[in-house]
Amino acid sequence: MTRRNPPAAWAAVVVLLLAAAAALLAAPATLSAPAAPAVPAVPQGSAEATLEHLKALSQSIGPRAAGSAGDQRAIEYVAREFEALGYTVQRQSFPFHYFEEVQASALTVLGAAAERISPFTMLYSTSTPNAGIEAEVVAAGLGRREDFGGRQVEGKIALVERGQIFFSEKVANAASAGAVAVLIYNNQPGPPAVGTLAGPSRIPAVAISRDDGQSLLRRAGTGPVRARLVVRTISEQRTSFNVIGVKRGATLPGEVVVVGGHRDSVPVSPGANDNASGIAATLEAARLLARTPTARTLHFVAFGAEELGLYGSRFYAQNPPGTIVGMINMDMVGRGPLQVGNSNDDNRLVELAEQVARRLGLRVTRFKLRGSSSSDHASFESAGVPTAFIHTGDDPVIHTPNDTLERVDPALMAQAATLAAQLALEIAGPVR
Repeated sequence: MTRRNPPAAWAAVVVLLLAAAAALLAAPATLSAPAAPAVPAVPQGSAEATLEHLKALSQSIGPRAAGSAGDQRAIEYVAREFEALGYTVQRQSFPFHYFEEVQASALTVLGAAAERISPFTMLYSTSTPNAGIEAEVVAAGLGRREDFGGRQVEGKIALVERGQIFFSEKVANAASAGAVAVLIYNNQPGPPAVGTLAGPSRIPAVAISRDDGQSLLRRAGTGPVRARLVVRTISEQRTSFNVIGVKRGATLPGEVVVVGGHRDSVPVSPGANDNASGIAATLEAARLLARTPTARTLHFVAFGAEELGLYGSRFYAQNPPGTIVGMINMDMVGRGPLQVGNSNDDNRLVELAEQVARRLGLRVTRFKLRGSSSSDHASFESAGVPTAFIHTGDDPVIHTPNDTLERVDPALMAQAATLAAQLALEIAGPVR
């Protein structure tokens, strides 16, 4: 990724975070907290309010695949909520590679004991011919390049396990080895786990459950297994929108603090934790700061098409509305203990978030996603913007139908909203 030096506007954060004239930057790349709070504490976030947003997004609307009718309903919902809070609403259009499954994929294990398996289509999988692909199924480990060494998969369907490398790498490796399709079985119990291939694939790829994958492995261990796979998809360039709630800064309006998360889900999932939880927390953070004037401009953003490859956040970061001085990302904030981190070595905003959390009495742990582009903060890191990613850890059921609101803790969403709002106020600076 192309990286630039952090914007010079961070130097101005100094004045806002320290009483009167003390300097914020104790070292070139380190933020230090003031001896006493430089800004007032925000109100505590409401678990009830975040739960209502979660219900609206994950239950009333449901799956929100980028460009779908559900996604459009989510756009309208978020825009109405921002307007009700008094924010100016902007819809920033951006191009993205639309994907749709036009017919449910079908996988049939052939032979005397024929068996139908219900797969989920990987995002950006190419189609099979209308009649499908019929071939022998061959196990190929985790789908790493070395897993294909010495295996004869040319003209066959590769069976690989989820884990260790990106889905896109597994499929690319299988295609390079001559496979005609890929079955990716889950490494967790429950339904198949769907993910993006980052762009149209060379060969069809579907996800199956761990039970189905292990059953195929056992059958392949006793002799050749043949299967027929049918996949029907379309993929084309379309336009979507980032929904932005804007509160103009009083004295430094050209400098922008961004708080946000992605509103889309994968097609098969209601996306409660991933990421209706992050949007619920973003809307609650916006409510907490709605009546607080700030020196810098605040942008609360519901990014689009994250699941397909960070399309919305990348477009925003590459077309900034001004000088972006910090970005706070919330993705999957409804399960497990509260965490804060990012994907690079610029920890200034992470360290400030830790200090703010201590003042608020919130317990957070730090994590690091080395080299990861798994969430929207990565788009801003590529643009040289300091980031803090608020998160509650891995969740084995994301990208499956089991990512439902019953599993999400509203209190955690409220804590994430409170932390994000206070951190945003620290950076944006109150107007006294």
